[in-house]
Amino acid sequence: MDKKNKNMVRGIILIASVLALLMSFCVGVIGFRHIQKAYLASFSEGLHAAAVLLDDEVSNQFAGDWSLSADGQLMKGDVAVHDIYQGQLDSLHEKTGMHYTLFYGDTRFVTSLTDATTGQRMEGTKASEAVISEVLNGGNEYLASNFEIAGQDWYAYYLPLKNADGSVVGMVFAGRDTSIVTANMNAALRSIIFTFVGFFLFNFCVARVLITATTKAIRDIVDGLKNLQDGDLNFYINDRTFKRKDELGVIAESSAMVRDKLQDVISATKKLSEDVTNSGMKLATSAESASNVAEQITAAVEDISRGAASQAESMESSVANTNQMGDSIDEITGRVENLSNAASEMMSGAQRTVNTLSTLMDKNIDVMSSMQEINTQIRTTNDSVKNIAEASNMITAIAEQTHLLSLNASIEAARAGEYGKGFSVVATEIGNLSQQSKDAAVSIKEIVENLVAESQKNVEIIEELGKSMQEQNTQLNTTKDDMDAVVENVNNVDNSTKVISKKIHLLNELKAGFSDIITELSAISQQNAASTQETNASMEELNATFSLISGAANDLRDMAETLNEKMAFFTLEEMPS
Repeated sequence: MDKKNKNMVRGIILIASVLALLMSFCVGVIGFRHIQKAYLASFSEGLHAAAVLLDDEVSNQFAGDWSLSADGQLMKGDVAVHDIYQGQLDSLHEKTGMHYTLFYGDTRFVTSLTDATTGQRMEGTKASEAVISEVLNGGNEYLASNFEIAGQDWYAYYLPLKNADGSVVGMVFAGRDTSIVTANMNAALRSIIFTFVGFFLFNFCVARVLITATTKAIRDIVDGLKNLQDGDLNFYINDRTFKRKDELGVIAESSAMVRDKLQDVISATKKLSEDVTNSGMKLATSAESASNVAEQITAAVEDISRGAASQAESMESSVANTNQMGDSIDEITGRVENLSNAASEMMSGAQRTVNTLSTLMDKNIDVMSSMQEINTQIRTTNDSVKNIAEASNMITAIAEQTHLLSLNASIEAARAGEYGKGFSVVATEIGNLSQQSKDAAVSIKEIVENLVAESQKNVEIIEELGKSMQEQNTQLNTTKDDMDAVVENVNNVDNSTKVISKKIHLLNELKAGFSDIITELSAISQQNAASTQETNASMEELNATFSLISGAANDLRDMAETLNEKMAFFTLEEMPS
């Protein structure tokens, strides 16, 4: 039984731990995917913003349309812009870490990109077919991810470069290599893995401590109940189990109370059983003596001579006394029946006590189930807290992007001079980021509401636990009532025994009077033969009655001995005399 209990506790806690770890793993995977998606989205928006700002600057810094001079110089109106824009693109690259390119047609004319092998600028190189088809031919914006330029993987945003009439004459490029994205994603993945491993170790240690403490307490209680099952009422439960504030402490205290009550009841029952045995033996002895005396009287009556008229009067008095003795014997028989019924009721009360203890164990199982549900709800609450943390990370990322846009706006303001139209674009992007912050706040609010709902579930489960404990107290009260019924029935046995004793004394008195009458009859004439025969018949009935009394006394003694044998099953603590 002890091994089964330990396996039950270990199984419950380990299963809960495995489920919690599995849930943590799922949350980690989902969280990492959301972080990756959010980071890439934020990164793409940054590239888009950079490309828009570059397009705005190069399109409005000088008046006129884009064209190529006869000697192949890139012109904006009447100004050759290669060297001017080259310096600006290099400056932006140093400040933002991004690379920028101006395409005329499908060819790079001004760029901050350099070939990783030769170290030369990539001016004069061509764009890919996908970019040409989407941007130059289709006039659309294009986000390129994980594509190769000069042996490196890039994230880049392309915008069509247009003249005043809306025709597409080139492209604007803002891009960054994927190394920083890969590094940040790997850092986030490592953080999630370290958190998962730490949670696993912490959960394992807590589960180990809970298993050890709970198993010790259950072992103490089970050992005590096994002693109770074997009839040993001298068992004690360790103090550490009594000091527990949970349901195991309550069960330990209840077991001790049941032990003490059983000791009191069984001690009293044993004493009363011994008294009943002694009374039965005395009753049997008295009945046997009365039977012997009655036999002697019968023999004396056979020698009575037929006598005088006074013999009839004496016989009438004898008959009256004999009737009174018969009534007393009938009452003794009724009392013995009451004693038997009381013993039956006492056994019924003991059976109800066993059933009540079984119900108590069932309720304790319900308490353990409720504990499991509380544990599950608490872990669900922890998961919701993790979701809050993820939403907070999203807000932090958006705030960082807002800061980057503000920095770019400051740079553009310094460079643009009177051409400050770029501020409208920055303001638009900041508004978009603010909307994202608002959406993240709404997500946090929903998560907090989930936390409140889960807490309510915890409250409901605790209430159910309280109801189960109330039912347990009711069952204990029923046990006490049953034990009180046992005491009352034993008291009835004692009272019946006292009544029997009184009736025996009455029989003795009647027997003395009857003896005097028989002595008087002995002096009467033998002429009363007919009266003698009637007297013989009466004495035979009296002998039969004494036999019944003797049999009832023997039955009473046997029942008391059987009760003593049953009570001997229990071992009581020896009380000082």
